[in-house]
Amino acid sequence: MARSKRVTRSTTLLVVGEGADDKAFIDYMKQLFCPRNCGRTAKIEAGDGGSAGNVIENAIRSFKSIDYDRRILVLDSDLPPTIEQEKRAQRNGYCIILWSPQSLEGALLDVLGEKVGDYESSQKLKQRLHPRLAGKHTTPSAYRILFPLSVLEQTHNVSVSQVRATLKGGQTY
Repeated sequence: MARSKRVTRSTTLLVVGEGADDKAFIDYMKQLFCPRNCGRTAKIEAGDGGSAGNVIENAIRSFKSIDYDRRILVLDSDLPPTIEQEKRAQRNGYCIILWSPQSLEGALLDVLGEKVGDYESSQKLKQRLHPRLAGKHTTPSAYRILFPLSVLEQTHNVSVSQVRATLKGGQTY
Protein backbone atom coordinates (compact mmCIF):
# COMPACT_ATOMS: atom_id res chain seq x y z
CA MET A 1 0.00 0.00 0.00
CA ALA A 2 1.38 3.39 -0.99
CA ARG A 3 1.89 6.04 1.63
CA SER A 4 0.06 9.26 1.14
CA LYS A 5 2.21 12.31 1.02
CA ARG A 6 1.50 14.94 3.58
CA VAL A 7 0.80 18.24 1.91
CA THR A 8 1.62 21.34 3.88
CA ARG A 9 0.51 24.74 2.80
CA SER A 10 3.02 27.55 2.85
CA THR A 11 2.00 30.76 4.61
CA THR A 12 2.10 33.66 2.18
CA LEU A 13 3.13 37.15 3.18
CA LEU A 14 3.13 40.41 1.24
CA VAL A 15 5.33 43.23 2.55
CA VAL A 16 5.13 46.60 0.79
CA GLY A 17 7.69 49.23 1.72
CA GLU A 18 7.56 52.88 0.67
CA GLY A 19 10.32 52.72 -1.92
CA ALA A 20 13.33 50.94 -3.38
CA ASP A 21 15.47 51.39 -0.23
CA ASP A 22 12.78 49.77 1.93
CA LYS A 23 12.42 46.91 -0.55
CA ALA A 24 16.19 46.30 -0.59
CA PHE A 25 16.54 46.25 3.20
CA ILE A 26 13.45 44.10 3.73
CA ASP A 27 14.65 41.73 0.97
CA TYR A 28 17.93 41.46 2.88
CA MET A 29 16.03 40.67 6.10
CA LYS A 30 13.94 38.13 4.18
CA GLN A 31 17.14 36.25 3.25
CA LEU A 32 17.97 35.98 6.95
CA PHE A 33 14.58 35.39 8.54
CA CYS A 34 12.44 33.79 5.84
CA PRO A 35 14.75 31.51 3.85
CA ARG A 36 13.58 29.09 1.19
CA ASN A 37 11.73 26.02 2.46
CA CYS A 38 10.95 27.60 5.84
CA GLY A 39 7.18 27.12 5.45
CA ARG A 40 6.58 30.76 4.57
CA THR A 41 6.69 32.60 1.30
CA ALA A 42 7.30 36.34 1.42
CA LYS A 43 6.86 38.73 -1.48
CA ILE A 44 8.57 42.09 -0.93
CA GLU A 45 7.45 45.04 -3.04
CA ALA A 46 8.29 48.72 -3.33
CA GLY A 47 5.39 51.14 -3.09
CA ASP A 48 7.04 53.66 -5.46
CA GLY A 49 7.45 56.32 -2.78
CA GLY A 50 5.25 59.34 -2.40
CA SER A 51 2.96 59.93 0.51
CA ALA A 52 1.79 57.20 2.85
CA GLY A 53 -1.67 57.58 1.33
CA ASN A 54 -0.31 56.97 -2.18
CA VAL A 55 1.57 53.87 -1.05
CA ILE A 56 -1.55 52.52 0.66
CA GLU A 57 -3.78 53.16 -2.35
CA ASN A 58 -1.26 51.69 -4.81
CA ALA A 59 -0.82 48.57 -2.67
CA ILE A 60 -4.57 48.06 -2.34
CA ARG A 61 -5.08 48.47 -6.07
CA SER A 62 -2.02 46.47 -7.18
CA PHE A 63 -2.44 43.42 -4.97
CA LYS A 64 -6.19 43.14 -4.37
CA SER A 65 -6.61 40.15 -6.69
CA ILE A 66 -3.73 38.16 -5.16
CA ASP A 67 -4.48 35.99 -2.16
CA TYR A 68 -2.01 36.49 0.70
CA ASP A 69 -2.39 35.19 4.25
CA ARG A 70 -0.90 38.41 5.63
CA ARG A 71 -0.34 41.88 4.19
CA ILE A 72 2.02 44.42 5.71
CA LEU A 73 2.80 48.02 4.82
CA VAL A 74 6.08 49.46 6.12
CA LEU A 75 5.95 53.25 6.04
CA ASP A 76 7.96 56.21 7.29
CA SER A 77 6.78 57.75 10.53
CA ASP A 78 7.87 61.30 9.70
CA LEU A 79 4.77 61.67 7.51
CA PRO A 80 2.52 58.84 8.73
CA PRO A 81 -0.83 57.90 7.21
CA THR A 82 -3.92 59.69 8.42
CA ILE A 83 -6.41 57.82 10.59
CA GLU A 84 -8.69 57.45 7.55
CA GLN A 85 -5.84 56.02 5.45
CA GLU A 86 -4.92 53.61 8.25
CA LYS A 87 -8.52 52.42 8.50
CA ARG A 88 -8.71 51.94 4.72
CA ALA A 89 -5.54 49.85 4.81
CA GLN A 90 -6.93 47.74 7.66
CA ARG A 91 -10.25 47.22 5.86
CA ASN A 92 -8.24 45.85 2.95
CA GLY A 93 -6.30 43.42 5.13
CA TYR A 94 -3.10 45.39 5.74
CA CYS A 95 -1.25 45.87 9.00
CA ILE A 96 1.03 48.90 9.19
CA ILE A 97 4.53 49.11 10.64
CA LEU A 98 6.05 52.59 10.90
CA TRP A 99 9.82 52.93 10.68
CA SER A 100 11.03 54.73 13.76
CA PRO A 101 12.58 57.12 14.31
CA GLN A 102 11.32 58.91 11.21
CA SER A 103 12.28 56.57 8.36
CA LEU A 104 14.15 53.44 7.34
CA GLU A 105 17.45 55.30 7.63
CA GLY A 106 16.52 56.62 11.09
CA ALA A 107 15.63 53.10 12.22
CA LEU A 108 18.90 51.70 10.89
CA LEU A 109 21.00 54.42 12.50
CA ASP A 110 19.16 53.64 15.74
CA VAL A 111 20.02 49.93 15.32
CA LEU A 112 23.66 51.02 15.16
CA GLY A 113 23.23 52.90 18.43
CA GLU A 114 23.37 56.36 16.87
CA LYS A 115 21.17 59.20 18.03
CA VAL A 116 18.61 60.45 15.52
CA GLY A 117 17.48 64.00 16.14
CA ASP A 118 13.88 65.09 15.60
CA TYR A 119 15.27 68.02 13.60
CA GLU A 120 17.03 65.76 11.07
CA SER A 121 15.33 65.42 7.71
CA SER A 122 15.03 62.11 5.90
CA GLN A 123 17.56 63.43 3.40
CA LYS A 124 20.06 64.14 6.19
CA LEU A 125 19.57 60.63 7.57
CA LYS A 126 20.19 59.18 4.11
CA GLN A 127 23.40 61.23 3.88
CA ARG A 128 24.53 59.78 7.22
CA LEU A 129 23.77 56.14 6.37
CA HIS A 130 24.21 55.56 2.63
CA PRO A 131 28.00 56.22 2.37
CA ARG A 132 28.58 53.53 4.99
CA LEU A 133 26.71 50.79 3.12
CA ALA A 134 28.60 48.15 1.16
CA GLY A 135 27.08 49.15 -2.17
CA LYS A 136 24.08 50.91 -3.63
CA HIS A 137 21.32 51.48 -1.05
CA THR A 138 18.76 49.85 -3.34
CA THR A 139 20.67 46.54 -3.34
CA PRO A 140 19.95 44.00 -0.55
CA SER A 141 23.60 42.98 -0.20
CA ALA A 142 24.59 46.58 0.65
CA TYR A 143 23.20 46.06 4.17
CA ARG A 144 25.06 42.83 4.95
CA ILE A 145 28.20 44.26 6.59
CA LEU A 146 26.58 46.89 8.86
CA PHE A 147 23.57 44.73 9.73
CA PRO A 148 24.63 41.09 10.10
CA LEU A 149 22.23 38.55 11.56
CA SER A 150 23.60 39.02 15.08
CA VAL A 151 22.89 42.78 15.02
CA LEU A 152 19.37 42.35 13.65
CA GLU A 153 18.58 39.57 16.14
CA GLN A 154 19.65 41.71 19.10
CA THR A 155 18.26 45.10 18.10
CA HIS A 156 15.83 46.88 20.37
CA ASN A 157 14.57 49.13 17.58
CA VAL A 158 10.84 48.45 17.63
CA SER A 159 10.17 48.86 13.91
CA VAL A 160 13.06 46.63 12.79
CA SER A 161 12.02 44.08 15.44
CA GLN A 162 8.45 44.15 14.06
CA VAL A 163 9.65 43.50 10.51
CA ARG A 164 11.91 40.70 11.80
CA ALA A 165 9.03 39.09 13.72
CA THR A 166 6.76 39.36 10.69
CA LEU A 167 9.28 37.63 8.42
CA LYS A 168 9.84 34.93 11.04
CA GLY A 169 6.12 34.22 11.02
CA GLY A 170 5.26 35.98 14.25
CA GLN A 171 2.44 38.36 14.92
CA THR A 172 2.30 41.78 13.40
CA TYR A 173 1.74 44.69 15.74
